[in-house]
Amino acid sequence: MTATAPAADATPASVEREVLRLAGPAVLTSFLQTLVFLADRLLLGRYSEPALASMQVQGPIVWSVFSVFAGLTVGTVPLVARAVGAGDGGRAGEVARASLRVALALGVGVCLAGIFLAGPLVRAIGPHSPGLRALSERYLGVILLGFPQMFLATAAAMILTGAGNTKTPLRIGLLSNTLNVVGDVLFIFGFHVGALRVPALGVAGAAASTVVAFTVEAALLLWVLQREDQPARVARFFARASAASRNARKALLRVSTPAMLERVVIHAGFLAYAAVINRLGALVMASNQAMITLEAICFLGADGFGVAAATVVGQSLGREQPRAARHGGLVATGLGIAALTAAGLVIWGSGPWSLGLFVPRGTSGSSLVETAMGAMPLLVLSQPFMAIAVVLAQGLRGAGDTRSPLIAAVVGGFGVRVGLAWWLGLHLGLGLQAVWVASAVDWVVRTLICGGIFLRGRWARIEV
Repeated sequence: MTATAPAADATPASVEREVLRLAGPAVLTSFLQTLVFLADRLLLGRYSEPALASMQVQGPIVWSVFSVFAGLTVGTVPLVARAVGAGDGGRAGEVARASLRVALALGVGVCLAGIFLAGPLVRAIGPHSPGLRALSERYLGVILLGFPQMFLATAAAMILTGAGNTKTPLRIGLLSNTLNVVGDVLFIFGFHVGALRVPALGVAGAAASTVVAFTVEAALLLWVLQREDQPARVARFFARASAASRNARKALLRVSTPAMLERVVIHAGFLAYAAVINRLGALVMASNQAMITLEAICFLGADGFGVAAATVVGQSLGREQPRAARHGGLVATGLGIAALTAAGLVIWGSGPWSLGLFVPRGTSGSSLVETAMGAMPLLVLSQPFMAIAVVLAQGLRGAGDTRSPLIAAVVGGFGVRVGLAWWLGLHLGLGLQAVWVASAVDWVVRTLICGGIFLRGRWARIEV
């Protein structure tokens, strides 16, 4: 990284404008991801209750495997942001190329390994029902083909975000997610146009639609990154690695490895958490899928504000403006608290109607709605804490501190969430309420840890 002279801190107003500029497209991008998540579950719920219930098995598997290995590219945002903030376009491009190469290798490796491990994973965390297990294995057999594209699209979006461009991922995400929703309608229920007849594919159709969408998204994002006007331009993707490329890869892996370990802990806990839920019966499984689909609006919204926090923190530190970095993180957190609290209240108020959308056609679905509404206040209460924990964790990562979020994940995500769900759900028989009590307490614990570390401010002195 080229040296730059220390600059005076940006004004609070300019930092706030930058957070809003970045957060708007990032939050909308997250909402588009929520739309896909919602469409998959809603349409599968309309297709059949077993199809929706099976997503309680393959959903955690796909999300956990992808998230854990994508952790090795998390360092992309702080490294690109620091380089762009310091005006070092060459360094930014080398980090971008290294990130994409790591992403492609991970995607291919996970795809090949998943072909052999999908069955054992389903049997390990799935219910005793052979029918539900068969549905999960059918979904995984298709979705694994899209993992290389998923990793590449994610890394490319991180590169653009670190460079301060959140609008392009939004526009491309709008197109690819529209394709996904249209594909869901066509492939889940089947269609017949002239001589072309596609049967109803159910869960396999939902997976196929997702693969097509990510393929389009990855292709478009990679095309954008090759343009000469990009601050982190990726030229000659397959060129022989230079000393600068190797140094960029080492820096990426050094910053990203703690983030990957954090995700290993989080998702080991998440899969254990899912295994507890899957032993509470099909009604709890389906009700929980409906609730987390609605809560995804909040979580992914928080992640959007977190993207803004990470970018502002990273670029401000690259310009040697620690006070602006701190202010940007706190502003993004405040916006996240307001947005998630409002969204949680709307979800609660609209619950009797929105939960009914997940009920198969021709059935009343009163049991699912009643079960979910009993746990809905817990969802609402956890939203401010989720906002603080998610946004500040992203802000810390933007500064290059990927170890502190790991501590929060170990204590909250693995220890508190899994332990409480197991005790309250399986031993005290509280059903779905046990699941959401555990979730709420987890977010409170993470808030205390990440909030305390961010306010201490030592992250501003980290060298990346």
